[in-house]
Amino acid sequence: MLLSRVSVFRIMVVMIGFIAMVLPARGEVKKPQSVDKVAIVNGVPIERGEFDGEVLNIQKTLLGFAKPLTCNQVASVQTEVLESMIRREILYQESRKSGIKPDENAVNKEIETLKKQFSNETEYKNELSRRSITEEMLRSRLGRSSSVQQYIERQFAKKVKVTDTEIMAYYGSHLDLFKQMLQVRVSHILIQSDSQWEASRKQEARRKAEQALKSLKKGQDFAALAREQSDGPTRTDGGDLGYIKMGQLEKQLESVVFSLKPGETSEVIETGYGFHLFKVIDRKPETILAYDNVKEQIQQYLVQEKAKQEADLHAKTLREKAVVEIFPGEDISSAKRP
Repeated sequence: MLLSRVSVFRIMVVMIGFIAMVLPARGEVKKPQSVDKVAIVNGVPIERGEFDGEVLNIQKTLLGFAKPLTCNQVASVQTEVLESMIRREILYQESRKSGIKPDENAVNKEIETLKKQFSNETEYKNELSRRSITEEMLRSRLGRSSSVQQYIERQFAKKVKVTDTEIMAYYGSHLDLFKQMLQVRVSHILIQSDSQWEASRKQEARRKAEQALKSLKKGQDFAALAREQSDGPTRTDGGDLGYIKMGQLEKQLESVVFSLKPGETSEVIETGYGFHLFKVIDRKPETILAYDNVKEQIQQYLVQEKAKQEADLHAKTLREKAVVEIFPGEDISSAKRP
C-alpha cells in the first residue's frame, strides 16, 4: 500500500528535520511578510523567512512523488514544518543546557560547501543579500544545527542498538545504493593550446601531440612520455588520473576513454584546453559492493537514523511542557497549539 504524500513527509521530518535548511530554494523569492516570526519557543523566536524556506524545499521534494499538493496537503506540510522547527529549537535549547557549543570546523566546512554552489564569491554574497540573510545569520543557523547534531549523538546515538538482521535487511532492500559503476584507470597526456592563440602556434601544439602519438605507437612508455611532454597537472605522476567513473570527464572525452580496452591508447582529441591522449590501464566492471564491505557504514547510518527518531520523540515530550506561542497567519493557521 502506497503512503500518502503527507505521510511520506512526516517520515521525512524525522529523517531530516534536524538539518537546518539555511537558504530557500534558489530562483524563488517570497514577498516580505509584515510579521518576521512565526512562533516563539520559550522566549526564542522562529523566523518567518527560515520557515518559508523550509516549507518551499519540502514542497518541492514532495512534488517529485506525484501531482501538485492540494490546499489541505499544503496546510498539513506547513503545520508539520512548523512543529519540526519548534522541536528542533527545543533540542537546541537542551543542547545549550548541556554545555554543547557549535563545532566551528563543521560550520566552516558547510559554508565552503555552500559557496561551491555559486560561480564566485560575489554571486554567493549577492544571493545572501537577495534572501535578506547575512553571513552572520547563516553561521548562526549552521551553528545551531551543529549543536543539535552533537546533542543527538551524545544523548541518543550511544544508546540505540542496531542488529545484524536490521543491517542485512537494509542492504537487501537498498542494493542500488551499493552499486559500483564501471571504472577505468586512465593515464593522460595534455599538450596545451588556447583558442586565443595564433593559428601557427596552435598548429605547433597539434603537431607535438601527433608526434607524441607516433612515439607511443612505436612502443615508447606512456608514463615516461607524459613526464617529458605533458602540460597536464598529473605530469609528475606519469599522467595517471587513477580510476574514474562515467560523468567525471567531458562527454567528448568520456565517449572515447570508456570505449578503450586495457592497454589501448586513444587518437589525438582536441578540446578547448588543448590536445589530449589517453591510455586505459585497467577496467573494473559494474558490480554490487559486498555486504561485508559496507556493513559498518550501514550500521552507522541506521544508528544515526534511530537516534534522530529517539530525539524527535524526546522533543515531542518536551514540547508539551514548553511555552510556545504561534502567530496566526495565512500560512500557519492550522499549526498545532500547546
